[in-house]
Amino acid sequence: MLEVEHSDGVRTLRLNRPDRLNALTPGMMRSLHDALLDCLRDPGVKAVVLTGAGRGFCSGFDLAGGGESDPLADQWSGEPIWWEPEQVAARMMEDAQIPVLLHRMPKPTIASIRGPAAGSGLVLAAACDLRIVSDTAVFKTAFASAGRCGDPGASYFLTKLVGPARARELFLLDEKIPAQKALELGLVSKIVPDDQLEAETQALARRFARGPGLAYAGIKRNLNAAETGTLEDTIALEGPANARASLSHDGKEAGRAFMEKREPDFRGY
Repeated sequence: MLEVEHSDGVRTLRLNRPDRLNALTPGMMRSLHDALLDCLRDPGVKAVVLTGAGRGFCSGFDLAGGGESDPLADQWSGEPIWWEPEQVAARMMEDAQIPVLLHRMPKPTIASIRGPAAGSGLVLAAACDLRIVSDTAVFKTAFASAGRCGDPGASYFLTKLVGPARARELFLLDEKIPAQKALELGLVSKIVPDDQLEAETQALARRFARGPGLAYAGIKRNLNAAETGTLEDTIALEGPANARASLSHDGKEAGRAFMEKREPDFRGY
């Protein structure tokens, strides 16, 4: 239910339940978590693409459970259950490590989206660094309509992307947002024709894979710190990070390539 592909430094993770618009099951979540840890640890992975099979990105968590027993799904079964709120919360906190990995991984992460990105699927997309979307993409928080207030991390990522006022609208009104409106809100990075989605996404991912990996890692670390830190704290982090990047092979190579009027040969260190 999770397909993993690797080519030219790009690791593509594809949610593969197209008959359910790639709705997430507990097993899929565990597989995705493990795959992201592999991406984090593997020096051969330079960029990560998260996408879905078929006509949708991810319609959220499968409330039917996909045949797997789990506190997040069992609560919707209509049968008496004995899960305590603490148990359900603990499972949610486990799953919250997935968007955290996408957000904090020191490698560029790209969500490649066509069709619905709703609920948990929207959270995964929002956690990525960039969102390249087909003109068929549509977004929905889908939490209020399900009687829920949002997956762990949902309010953080959406507030950072669109601002607090817009985030309130997305959560409380729970309306479908088409691709163009999502672009205007700042929810997505770029819209492309549906038949060009894969090509555009892979071209961008390969660009990152050929780029200065150490610099990308420093950029993400600095930007993540700037979201919550003071100006002084952020500057204190940026100085050493930029010094390391400047003195690295890639930093020196960029200077040489500029002087020699050629493309730099970045190696990620």
